[in-house]
Amino acid sequence: MNVIFAYLDTMFSTYPQTPRMLEAKTELRGMMEDAYTSLIAEGRTENEAVGQVIRDFGNLEEVAPVLGISADISSGTGANAVAGSAGPSGPAAPSYAAITLDEAQSFADAQRVSSRRIGLAVALFVLSPIALIVGSGAAQAGVGPWNEETASLIGLLILLTLVAVGVLIIISSGRMSGAPQRIVDDEFSASPEVTAWARDLSSRHETHLTRSLQVAIAVWILSVAPILVTTLVTEGTPHHQFWATVGVGGALAMVAAGLAVFLPRTWARTAAEKLEEGSSPEGVDGDDDETSVMGIIAAIYWPLLTTIFLAWGFIGDAWDRSWIVWPIGAVLFGAIAGGVNAIAAYRGSRR
Repeated sequence: MNVIFAYLDTMFSTYPQTPRMLEAKTELRGMMEDAYTSLIAEGRTENEAVGQVIRDFGNLEEVAPVLGISADISSGTGANAVAGSAGPSGPAAPSYAAITLDEAQSFADAQRVSSRRIGLAVALFVLSPIALIVGSGAAQAGVGPWNEETASLIGLLILLTLVAVGVLIIISSGRMSGAPQRIVDDEFSASPEVTAWARDLSSRHETHLTRSLQVAIAVWILSVAPILVTTLVTEGTPHHQFWATVGVGGALAMVAAGLAVFLPRTWARTAAEKLEEGSSPEGVDGDDDETSVMGIIAAIYWPLLTTIFLAWGFIGDAWDRSWIVWPIGAVLFGAIAGGVNAIAAYRGSRR
């Protein structure tokens, strides 16, 4: 019933809240409740009943004669009149076909998969320097079969591999496989039915999102524990420096775990916000997909690179070698940006 009530609110939201319109809204709400109750009594599922009620009563122009508000909704103040008008700053956005419920559900499913992939990619970014940090610490402490140069080389190769895999995952998730392309391209108009469904979707998953955020925050706060434990417990032992690097690796692993818990739960809210927006004026959002991909990568990439540089320098006492992080990182980021732009250009040429 919450979907029906949200849909009803959306139907009347673009009209003046006059006493007559409020009375009509209350009357229509009663009609929809009665129809829903009857359908449930007939053995229909909740989703089937909601869909049937919206199909029967979801067009205000069709039910207006029954409610006696035909004159009120034809006065030019409703959604149709607003959608076709030009704003004070220029022409209105192109008029696209309204989104359907099936398209919205397909987009939400694709967003769920995409959020999981992004969560995995971000976790890989955070995990990537662990081998470099721990390997360098182990070699310097005389633990393991490799010298410092070999351990650093292996660590760098693992770091670059994990970053590359993470970038490829983010780029592939940006394509939103399975999602209707016109939604990805912002070439659709919002509809009351989908708006109501999207709000209900976000509301139903809000509890899961809040819980995952609470768990993630708790894990992030506790992530300092491995550093404290390994530093204090091993103080004065022969391999104290090595265990300190293990503590840093454990902290990074906990940060990655928190991100992997939280990010996949954001899909419902993200999908709902997208579905409620509809299309934007041409040129405003031009390359949002590619910009958002590079924004995600840059927001994680450079702070992570700084962490690698400082951790390698302080813990491994490798200031004479840790500077190599910056030229390698800059070249890698340029390659990433070039790859994303090339994919964007290819996608644009196929539209």
